[in-house]
Amino acid sequence: MRERILRLLKVPEAPDAPAGENPRLFRAARAFFTYKAMAWGAAQIFAVVGLIFGLIGLRVLETRLGDARWVSILGIIEVLAWMSVLLQIPLGFMIMRFDYELRWYIVTDRSLRIREGITTITEKTMTFRNIQNIAIRQGPLQRMFGIADLEVRSAGGGGSSGPEKHNQPGDDLHVAFFRGVDNAEEIRNLIRERVRLHRDTGLGDPDEREKKSESSAEMDAATRLLDEARALRRVMSGAAGS
Repeated sequence: MRERILRLLKVPEAPDAPAGENPRLFRAARAFFTYKAMAWGAAQIFAVVGLIFGLIGLRVLETRLGDARWVSILGIIEVLAWMSVLLQIPLGFMIMRFDYELRWYIVTDRSLRIREGITTITEKTMTFRNIQNIAIRQGPLQRMFGIADLEVRSAGGGGSSGPEKHNQPGDDLHVAFFRGVDNAEEIRNLIRERVRLHRDTGLGDPDEREKKSESSAEMDAATRLLDEARALRRVMSGAAGS
């Protein structure tokens, strides 16, 4: 069933590794699934309670109308309402479970890649040369579960996102989140170290290194040509003087 659903949604099991070597794979903590399941369960309880009150209102309306045709229509509405709730509960839980299992955080020596989502897949790749800020965000409930979100912001992003926004995927292409991890400080230190090494050693994309190499070769050739021209001018000046 799981494989069929993933094929139907066209969701790959794992993303391709980003450019670079020494990949490190991180996953959301088990407590993150518990945290999401509790929030989802609370939402389902509120939905059922709201449905019950709505059906009570329909019953009152039925007695006041007293028309058999309207009573049958309202009865159909009741059945459809209960069917929709009963069907969406297992479907919603399954999607939430897949969202947890197929959430990937990959860090190499040159870049990082984050993939999240099931119905709408969001995949972001950031090279260390563009990363400007790394911050840990943790709400009160997250502290209770021992998890946190690690925010990674690259060049070109706006101001820091507020707490009401940073939990929504895909808000900003310049911001990525390691959501629900229980080792946020370890990941932050790893990214900081690789950003530092990247800047110290001048690592970059192969195309950029090739361009820099070509530029350096062109500069050396131009310098040699200038030296030869100066030497030739000195020889010509000496010959003219003699």
